[in-house]
Amino acid sequence: MSKWILVTMLGMQVHFAASFLVALDERSQGEFGGLLRWFWPWAYGDGGPLGQITTTGFPIAGFFLAMAAGGVLLLATLSVAGLWVPLAWWRGLAIIGAALLLCLMAVFFGPTKLIPVAFAVGTLYVSMSHPTVFALE
Repeated sequence: MSKWILVTMLGMQVHFAASFLVALDERSQGEFGGLLRWFWPWAYGDGGPLGQITTTGFPIAGFFLAMAAGGVLLLATLSVAGLWVPLAWWRGLAIIGAALLLCLMAVFFGPTKLIPVAFAVGTLYVSMSHPTVFALE
């Protein structure tokens, strides 16, 4: 398989984590027949044990968790793509980033978090069970 599939998969997870910063408002949630909400999982009113995302802000602990997940997944993406980060680091970074993303989605769980959870579980599966499925070298 092409390594670019893995780059795309990791890049989508970076998007899911980083989109925590810009939650959808009421009008935007209905865009594209309501489908946008499934690929942009954060909206005003989403909440969990760490707090609730509102128009005036978001939980600071959720912010740090989202940025940690996004940052580590971005490094994993760069590693797989062969840019700036050693290729040998991709598995560890992908596993840590996917685990952080799973924690973030679990803390703010809702139906729109299922696609990001599926991506994270897929990354964990590929990284831990089949690390040679992608021709990375």
